[in-house]
Formats: sequence, structure tokens, C-alpha cells
Amino acid sequence: MITALLIIFALIIEYIYDPISNMKDTMVIDITFDKYKSLTKGYIKTKYYLYISFPIIIMFFFLVITYLLDNYLHSFFSFIISLIILVYCLKPSEFFQKIDDLKFAINSDEEIEEINRFMYIMDGVDLKKASLECVKKDTADNLFFNSVRNIFSVIFCFLMLGPSGSLAYIILDYFIYASHLRIDQKSKKNIKLIVALIDYIPIRLCAFSFAVVADFEQCMKTWKKIENEKNLYDSNINFINTIGESSIVLSNEDKENLLLNKIIFIQSVITRSLLAWLSLIGLLIIGGFFI
Repeated sequence: MITALLIIFALIIEYIYDPISNMKDTMVIDITFDKYKSLTKGYIKTKYYLYISFPIIIMFFFLVITYLLDNYLHSFFSFIISLIILVYCLKPSEFFQKIDDLKFAINSDEEIEEINRFMYIMDGVDLKKASLECVKKDTADNLFFNSVRNIFSVIFCFLMLGPSGSLAYIILDYFIYASHLRIDQKSKKNIKLIVALIDYIPIRLCAFSFAVVADFEQCMKTWKKIENEKNLYDSNINFINTIGESSIVLSNEDKENLLLNKIIFIQSVITRSLLAWLSLIGLLIIGGFFI
């Protein structure tokens, strides 16, 4: 029941309180990581171990905090700490707002506001090399994968490891896209492998939910044809985007403004999938699978 309450309250706070998005600035991760580097200087010499140990230490720190609050104060304080962490990690409201920003930019042919935050949430285009039109198209093509990063994998980690697990996940994910940290390619490759292993199950659960709420038959046909790539991280991206793309059903009228209507349909699929996930989680909680 506590699991359900945490997810429900986190989503409600995310939805009704707009300023919460401004409180999710990644600066807190940067500051904490800088402190961690200073404390471990001379002890951790391999950069890869530095990047991997940080989210693990953070995860265990909050596990200890919640344990102490549960056992020596009151479980209410543990609940509040867990809720704050989950609200910080979950980004459905902000994600859908960025989709609306993208739709507005396409409709009005204007630039996207707060582009750096937009590209962190939406992933993946080099702004120095890409035109605005390329940014819009590539962002639309990656919406399914970015829904996993910002919503579904966070929920999955929360269910498996609690709020601290969700926090560890978003830190690892942040390391992949935080170019200002100048993480070396070898470390980034290893971080991507860890994130890809974490994402493996939620990505396939998402693919199935996309199929259920859209075009099941077409999605299953596509699923059987997809070939795995050597790089698991890229393979995950290709897999979920390909399945998601096959779920899109547009009428001839919709094809007149293809990119905009495609984004609208994708937003609908992701929303319905999130509702399907929440319904399933509710049933699992009733069945006693989660506390």
C-alpha cells in the first residue's frame, strides 16, 4: 500500500504543482558529485569506479537514512523522504510539457525555449552540428525511448529497489548526457552498459504496453523481425523506437501534417501505456507482490 501511495502522491504533485519542474535542476547532482570527488581524491584513481561508486553510495546513504527513520523515529518521516526522492526522479509532467513545447515549435516554426533542459529530457541531438529542423525530427523519433528514461525505468527501479534505486538510475542516466562533466569515452561506454542492463526489462515491458494500447498485431510482427545490435544500449534504443514506430496508426488526413500528428499520436500512446502500468501495479499491490 505504501508503494501505491508514494507513486500516486508523486504523480499528483508532479501534475498539479508546475514549479516542481524547476526544483529538479541537475545542479544538485553536480554539487554533490563535486563534493564526492573531493572526498575520494587519492582513494579512487580509476575514473570509471568514481562514476559507478557515486550512485551506489548515494543509494545506500538514503537506504540507511530511511531505515533509521523507520526504526528510530517514525515511518512518516521515511515516507516523506521517499516521496521527495521519487518526485525528484519522476518526470512525466515535465516530459509531456516538453512534448507540448515541441508541438508548439513545429506549429509556429519557432525555436524551442530552454533548449539545454529540453535536450537533457529529450536526449540525443548535438546542437552544435544539427539544424533546428533536425532537432525537432530526431526528438520526435526518440520520444518512445525518452519516455522510458524519464518515466518507466524510474518506476521500475522504484518497484525493485525503492526510491534510492530510482535516484541511482537517474544519476547514471545523467552521466551519459552531461557533456560538461567531460566523462571519458571508456567510462561512458561502461556506464551505458550498466544503464542498458537496467533498462532491458522495462524497455520490453514498455514495448508490450505500447503494442497493447495501439496496434498489437503490427507491433508483434515488428518485434519478431528486430535484430539485436552488438551495443546493448543502442540496441535498446533501436528496439523501443522501432516497436513504438510500428504502433503508430495515422489516417490520410493526419499525414498532411505528418510530424505534428505523429507526435500527438505518440504522446497518446505513452499516456495510455503509463495508465496501463499504473493499473497493473495496482493489481500487483492488491495481490501482495509489493508492500
